Amino acid sequence: MQTLSTNHPTRIALANELHARPFALLESPCRVSYLAMTSSAEAIAEQRAHLTELCDRFGAPHPAKDAPQLLANFGRFQVKWEQHTEFIALTIMTGPAPEGKIAFDAPAVDLLPKDWLDALPGAVLAAIHVHVELRGETFDARDLRVPSHLDPLFNRQSLIGGSVFDDDARFWGDFRIHEDGFMRFAVQCTKGFNEALLGRVVQRLIEVETYRAASMLGLSEARGIWPRLNEIDAALAEAASSIGGKEPEAEREVLDRITNLSAEIEKITAKHAFRFDAARAYSSIVWRRIEVLSAQPIAGLIDLRAFMTRRYDPAMNSIEATRSRLGTLSERATRAATLLRTRIDVALEEQNRALLASMNERSATQLRLQETVEGFSVVAISYYAVGLLSQLLAPVATQVGVSETLTKALVVVPVVLLVWAFVRSVKARAIKDATG
Repeated sequence: MQTLSTNHPTRIALANELHARPFALLESPCRVSYLAMTSSAEAIAEQRAHLTELCDRFGAPHPAKDAPQLLANFGRFQVKWEQHTEFIALTIMTGPAPEGKIAFDAPAVDLLPKDWLDALPGAVLAAIHVHVELRGETFDARDLRVPSHLDPLFNRQSLIGGSVFDDDARFWGDFRIHEDGFMRFAVQCTKGFNEALLGRVVQRLIEVETYRAASMLGLSEARGIWPRLNEIDAALAEAASSIGGKEPEAEREVLDRITNLSAEIEKITAKHAFRFDAARAYSSIVWRRIEVLSAQPIAGLIDLRAFMTRRYDPAMNSIEATRSRLGTLSERATRAATLLRTRIDVALEEQNRALLASMNERSATQLRLQETVEGFSVVAISYYAVGLLSQLLAPVATQVGVSETLTKALVVVPVVLLVWAFVRSVKARAIKDATG
């Protein structure tokens, strides 16, 4: 048989991801207890070590290194351990309760060593008991009431129910934390109900509650920052209303206030972005699990979808509204800052234009003064040049009978023209050098 010699580094891991976290096979009647404990990259090693200790106590194989899940048989019960992004999930599965025990009176979690359970690392995110039983021989499909032995175990005000797989199974729950700290679900199914389908029903119910709890972690954060967002909103509105009709210096102060508010908005967004994004992702998983469960409503009971729409959606809407408000505040601050910068830039341009006009006027005045001085310079230089030249030519002029006065008169015009031409050439050369 031919084998492939080169695989992509992640090919096998990605293929195994399709088979991660399979449904447990459950045979009715049975008991299931479930715990979701918060986790992190720093805590996962401790939680794995704690699981390994449990395996050692019962002689079960250790989880494979870095494996995201473990399904181990501990004799009287099975344990399924799963690693998720923000939590680890521990599912304990066992057979029916001892004879004479009522539902939830002897949950599966009681089979774990108490000291080991008390030392379980992390904080409880979700805790659920699931009681699975067979329908009695006198079961009547037309009777939609909660079985009399289960009805007292739930809170009637929030009791939900549903029917799945053509009414081969029914479930009930109240999403209440009971005196032992666990929520409760009960499932009743027909004899011979498929083990895989039963595992699917139980896991979907557990996942609805788990991801519901994980998504609502963002609600407390949203409520915590809402008062500060109100203050920022008011401060931003006040700053924006003061734009216009102020001197540039005053508008710079307003710009500083808006910039500080924008920076605070970005800090709040960065601090809570992960939690709000996670809430959105977990919420979509909740609704996907409800959709896949495909539960049909039972007359007289609250439908699971209707219950979540009425009681769960408002919390998610609050988180989404906070997320949206942060984005809106950031956009408003950016627009206000941009408008102020534009106004300040325009005002500065006006000042620069006025300054340039003033400089042009001063330059023109200086040019006129320079031309006046230039004329005086020509006269002065010419005066001294005529005097020197007439003294130089005097002996020659006397020999030809020309007086000194006439000699000066004859050299005035040529000297003035030469001096004027010289000054002009010097000026032209200086202008050329200055302009490059």
